[in-house]
Amino acid sequence: MADVTQNGFALRIRRLLPTGWFPSAPAAGEAEQAPVLNALLQGFGSVFTWIWAMLSGTADQTRLATMSGAFLDMFAADFFGTMLTRNPGESDDAFRARIEEALFPSLGTRPDVVNVIADEVGQAGRVIEPRNAADCKGIASMASPAIGGGYGYGVAALRYGSRGAPFQLFAQLPTGDTSQPATQTLDRIADVMPAGTIAWVQDVETPE
Repeated sequence: MADVTQNGFALRIRRLLPTGWFPSAPAAGEAEQAPVLNALLQGFGSVFTWIWAMLSGTADQTRLATMSGAFLDMFAADFFGTMLTRNPGESDDAFRARIEEALFPSLGTRPDVVNVIADEVGQAGRVIEPRNAADCKGIASMASPAIGGGYGYGVAALRYGSRGAPFQLFAQLPTGDTSQPATQTLDRIADVMPAGTIAWVQDVETPE
């Protein structure tokens, strides 16, 4: 690999000078025979080293994966304006991850709702779709709960399904209380839901 240090650039320039004009560059351990020339070339080498470092750093800023500092902020501003800004004290890696998530979002699926709940609350919640048999099971009774897949009337975890309630889901957030769900959480759930769907959300002590 080429020597891109200050001395490396100085030697490369020196080799371009006509033979015989100045003494050759000293070998290792030898004294410099042209100190004035060397000082001048080292000055050029310092400038070229700075330019090389700037070009190398600029190359890193042309790709999101290697951007850093203010270049990440400019990238986010170009794509999202003021909708996505760096949080106070947020690292480049954390900010980059949020930018990538915003650029290539996963939307419109049940796992997206599940992931939002886990991210907001810190643990998995419960999502119930009335038309999903895996959520509601079949109708059974206390006497024969296995008919309903292990659920039955009078069982706390039973959820009644309905074919008449399409495009809806119920979400339980295990926040430890029964307060009104946070506006931020509701907004994030709405952001990943398909158009024309409804999510009924409640805070609970523990999902049932």
